[in-house]
Amino acid sequence: MNKKFAIIGKGFIYNLHEEAIAKIAGEIVDIIDQSNGPNAWKEMVKKTKADCIVILSPNNLHFEMAKFSAENGKIVLCEKPLALKSEETRILTEYPDIFTVYQLRHHPSVKELKSKIKENENYQIGMDVSVHRDEDYWKSWKGKMENSGGIIFNLGIHYFDLILYLFGEPTEISTQVLTEKKGEGVIKGKNYLCNWKISAEAPKEDQCRVFKINGINYDFSPKENLHFYVYKDLLEKKGIVPGEALKSIELIEQLYKSS
Repeated sequence: MNKKFAIIGKGFIYNLHEEAIAKIAGEIVDIIDQSNGPNAWKEMVKKTKADCIVILSPNNLHFEMAKFSAENGKIVLCEKPLALKSEETRILTEYPDIFTVYQLRHHPSVKELKSKIKENENYQIGMDVSVHRDEDYWKSWKGKMENSGGIIFNLGIHYFDLILYLFGEPTEISTQVLTEKKGEGVIKGKNYLCNWKISAEAPKEDQCRVFKINGINYDFSPKENLHFYVYKDLLEKKGIVPGEALKSIELIEQLYKSS
């Protein structure tokens, strides 16, 4: 039987989810967003015939929506970050069938790297995510710390997740710069050193998303809709669970504390 989905939020990422659901032959039976009122999503979760609730809302709402949906017997797929606090993420580990979206793990280059990286070799990593965000971005929820968790949550969590996924837990963290619009620092692990930079104030002509490993630049720009693989995993209940998502959320908390 095809899975039925209900979606909370219809922002810019919605189209990728809609396309992925169609590719797995799923059916969207309900959609709700802020125009329906701040608490309308709760009634939808309780009444929908969907098997799975897909959460595409502002970051600060993810925890409450995921927890409430799980308590009402639903499978949950939540866009990143699953929560803005590690203690909230730990609460979500107590519920079955909650999954989050780290689609870059499905990128062919990431899969190749995962198979090639060795514990007994040393790696120098350069991460530079420098993009341009206009005035509308800063006026929206994404530009508000209390809603988004800040720039390193909004722009960096996928890349911080990749560092942990590919190279393992950090042993030392330092943050040299961290403002509303940019951050820079160093993450060291047992066999790696990562110099990272995230900025939302790059000129349009100088935007980049660089991820270098020992001098080789890896391009993680998707050539296809990687959300399809997230949904494929969801059907098999193989996705990224709260305990796994906790690692990058804890790392970002440590980056804030060390600034």
